[in-house]
Amino acid sequence: MSGEHEAEHGDPSEDGDGGVTPFNPFLHEFHPEGFWQKFRFYVLGPVLFPLRFLLAAIFLFLMWPIAALRVTGMTEEELSRSIRHRRTILHHLIYVLSRTMFFMCGFHWITIRGRRASSSEAPLLVVAPHSTFFDPIVTVVCDLPSVVSRVENLNIPVIGALLRFNQSIMVSRHDPASRKKVVEEVKRRATSRGEWPQLLFFPEGTNGNGQVLLKFKPGAFVAGVPVQPVLMRYPNKLPATIWTWKGNGVLKVLWLTMSQFYINLEIEFLPVYNPSPEEKSNPALYASNVQKIMSKALGKPATEYELMGDTPVTPLGHLKVPLDPKFWELGKILRKAGFSFDSVQGLIDLCLEGVCSRVGLEELAEKLGLTQTDVISRVFSYFPKDASGMIDFREVSLVLAAQDATRSAEELAKLAFDLFSTCDADGCFLLSAEGFSSILRSLVGSPPVESGKVYAELCPRESPGLDRDGFLRFAVRHPCYRHLFLFYLRPPASGRKKPSRVQQNGSCSGKHTPGNQLKSD
Repeated sequence: MSGEHEAEHGDPSEDGDGGVTPFNPFLHEFHPEGFWQKFRFYVLGPVLFPLRFLLAAIFLFLMWPIAALRVTGMTEEELSRSIRHRRTILHHLIYVLSRTMFFMCGFHWITIRGRRASSSEAPLLVVAPHSTFFDPIVTVVCDLPSVVSRVENLNIPVIGALLRFNQSIMVSRHDPASRKKVVEEVKRRATSRGEWPQLLFFPEGTNGNGQVLLKFKPGAFVAGVPVQPVLMRYPNKLPATIWTWKGNGVLKVLWLTMSQFYINLEIEFLPVYNPSPEEKSNPALYASNVQKIMSKALGKPATEYELMGDTPVTPLGHLKVPLDPKFWELGKILRKAGFSFDSVQGLIDLCLEGVCSRVGLEELAEKLGLTQTDVISRVFSYFPKDASGMIDFREVSLVLAAQDATRSAEELAKLAFDLFSTCDADGCFLLSAEGFSSILRSLVGSPPVESGKVYAELCPRESPGLDRDGFLRFAVRHPCYRHLFLFYLRPPASGRKKPSRVQQNGSCSGKHTPGNQLKSD
């Protein structure tokens, strides 16, 4: 569709295999172009948006006291049991008000395909893709089932009351213990033999820009019970409704959406999916197979892209690599603060000469020549501290060097080796597992567990360490991991190249072994 522009990291550029910069499903920008798009945005928008927003807000706020009334006076023990058979008149009132609210937003008709299974047939409803602010309308079609939502949403006026109203399961994306509790609660409700209403969830990772289906995480599939896949489609293909990790703001999305005359919506219920014995014992396999079925039905490619907390990542062998490594933010902060990147080589030389190894906050400020406390604090907080509260200045130098678009991937890899390798008794420079971990941690934030697995692949147990040639084979010639330096660590302004031998879903083709390396790039 004209007017739709996906923001990507750098301009598309060909590599040795003729690849271009890959599509990033976490970035989306929409700019109206053409007569009708501009007419809706500039003419209909000022008329329809305030009217629809006001009416929708009225019906939304009418739901607040009704939702709160349903759980008023109930103890935690009572709330731990299903209350769907109590106060049914309140349930119907919320249903009518919810449908009216979405009608006011422009959702006049909803086309239903297939048949929604009962809770005894399929305790879980899996909805995808989750790509717009308005996707909760599916709960109206499914008679207001319980949902899985972020715990932060409980603090949102009205929304928090509605989540309590339907006894939602709340999860914290930053607390592993919370995730475990959610899995147990999903399992408890799903195996209650109809005591609880159906549980509807958007598998974490399905939120993209509507053109791809991201990886389903296995948490909600762990119960091993039947699920019913539910598809959502917007036939008039409104890119205005799409929300992503980076892209159109909330106000712009609402304006663009409500400036349409009407919005078509199709909801399709696929046949109930009954897991095999193997899938019951392997939630990841179960999730993957359901994703493939929904991907085929939607006509959207299934990918391995996912969200780790608030960071979009893609698998690269044993690593989970951020699509937008966080150290680029450090570069932006330093440039804004007036740091001169012409001085980076001098800082690198200090490290190579052994003059500067570990530094504290004040010494870091002195080395970088900056006086802004907030800037230095943000840079300092990026790097891990030792027991004395110091950071490794070699990691700082490597991150600063990676900002240089004129430095090739091989040059950056050589520098990384030179900074973290040590000389053994025979005079050979070798990279230890600890040094290898420091490189990956500083550049892409890889935890020691991930980097340790990669190091074990590259360096046999009997070897005292990884030599320079071995590290360069990993960095610029390995069929899988070379894309870390050739693509993900290339500065955005340099037109980063596509990882040509990485499949669309982000996984590596071929075996991840040192023997399976390309001889040339």
